[in-house]
Amino acid sequence: MHRLSRLAEKVFVVIALFFSTTALIGVLLEKEDAPDVTSDPYTPILFMGVYLVTSLLILRRWKSFVRVAQKDIWIWLLIGIALASVLWTVSPDITLRRSILLLGTTGFGVYLATRYSFQEQLQLLAWTFGLVILLSIMFAVALPSYGLMTFQEGGAHEGAWRGIITHKNTMGRLMNVSAIVFLLLSFEKSGLQRKYRWVAWVGFILSAALIILSTSKTAIIVLLTLTAIVPLYRTWRNNYNQIVPITIAVILVVGSAATLLLDNLPLIASALGRDLTLTGRTDIWTRMLELISQNPWLGYGFNAFWQDWDNEVTAYVWRSLEWPCPNGHNGWMDLLAELGILGLIIFFISYVTAWIKGVLWLRTTRTVEGLWPVIYLSFLLIYNITESTLLTTNSIFWILYVSTIFSMSVEFEQVKYKYASPFMDEEWFEIEASKKQNL
Repeated sequence: MHRLSRLAEKVFVVIALFFSTTALIGVLLEKEDAPDVTSDPYTPILFMGVYLVTSLLILRRWKSFVRVAQKDIWIWLLIGIALASVLWTVSPDITLRRSILLLGTTGFGVYLATRYSFQEQLQLLAWTFGLVILLSIMFAVALPSYGLMTFQEGGAHEGAWRGIITHKNTMGRLMNVSAIVFLLLSFEKSGLQRKYRWVAWVGFILSAALIILSTSKTAIIVLLTLTAIVPLYRTWRNNYNQIVPITIAVILVVGSAATLLLDNLPLIASALGRDLTLTGRTDIWTRMLELISQNPWLGYGFNAFWQDWDNEVTAYVWRSLEWPCPNGHNGWMDLLAELGILGLIIFFISYVTAWIKGVLWLRTTRTVEGLWPVIYLSFLLIYNITESTLLTTNSIFWILYVSTIFSMSVEFEQVKYKYASPFMDEEWFEIEASKKQNL
């Protein structure tokens, strides 16, 4: 009975993560006669159910949850600002609903950190992405009217694979995380995981194939970048006399490549099908900065900047651009527009702190999951230069950011108690026992 309960809990987590990828529902609801925005009344209801079940699971181990939740103040300050932005937002109803869902999304991330180790989280993610990959291939092959881009954006991307995700670029972004997960699992050398390493390699290859079939150039570049920096991060575990020359060599190579890129920017942009405004992104950022300068410190409210023609802020930007842009195509700019300089500073502190902890964790461990924090944080930084995936509700990207931060704190504490202190309190034992039950 106890084993069945643990299995049911894992199934729930995989289902919740699956829908946090925006899989399936948006594709099935999309209509050709409403290509811009299709109303989705089901996803908010679905996630309210997810967060209700999560709350019940948290109540079973509330001491562990509270202990873990206290490990990082910056996340909660950011959530507090999002909730408080109801007081000054230009869209009170939207901000109130979305900020409550953001609180639930964050709570789910903390729950993952409380309940599962990094190794277990990677395994759960592998099941989630494996499901997305298989269904995406099925939809693209057997149901191409759903699985391929057709009428979207005036048919500009017709034939590109999107699978069960609403857009090819979103598919490419998601498959980058999938590729990271499967690549790390393919390095596993212990026990049962070693026996099934071939499954991880298949997952990595299929993830890369879907990125290519999505025709997302950004996703392809990010995949190559992340795959290339994994060996670099692994060298950071070596002695400092090895790290320094390797890092210097990488800096020289990157610097040379950047110089070559800048010297041949027009030619490269043309080859990638882009222009020097990053396909209009700099125009968007210019309009955004005009409005941000009018309300710089607190912004326009959480999720209130990009809405519809009834929103005066959104309408101004759309009229200036002469097309309905869905977001700022830059996570940092969108965060600045929504929560102002204050919100951006708090997130920046949170990110830098997480990065430092990630490097320390990398140096402390010798396991493959020790690489996960720095690689995921690198992904988040790179992608949010041209996309927007930072502070988002019901999103796997925010869930993983939160779970990564709190998991590092928990794992560090376990290492500290293991090697430095013979006295472990009852709450620590509760967290440790909870995770060992899942092995």
